[in-house]
Amino acid sequence: MPGNISSKNSDSPSVFENPFVKTLSVSVLMGIFLVDMGLGLFEIFLTKASPLPLALVLLIFAIMFIAGMVFYERHGMDPIGSLIGGGIAGFGLSFVLVSLVGGVQFALGGGISSLGWEQVTSAVAASMVASVVMLKILSYKLEDRFY
Repeated sequence: MPGNISSKNSDSPSVFENPFVKTLSVSVLMGIFLVDMGLGLFEIFLTKASPLPLALVLLIFAIMFIAGMVFYERHGMDPIGSLIGGGIAGFGLSFVLVSLVGGVQFALGGGISSLGWEQVTSAVAASMVASVVMLKILSYKLEDRFY
């Protein structure tokens, strides 16, 4: 049926199949993500308080600890190693979420205007470059593992 929103036109590839668009979109998202985490850490150190309640942080840690432990155990790690891996996964995701929420609070509280848009934009640009470099190195290192 012509004009159907779900119909595929084989002559016109998706815009996300373009490697430039794919790389640019991933680098922009990662750049914003990294700067938001940095602003969150800035907010946490300024206010000397967590932007999330401790009970929620512990719940996030517990869920990721269990998920990480099961993941590592299923991939052949010994019980002690899977406990350590689960702990690292729980701590890592808790840290990321707390700093992201802190960054959003900082931005909504007018913190970006106090820092200046030029500094924030420069930080996003530098983070975009760093994210592309990290992605390329990671894809090069993992290239032979997924064939």
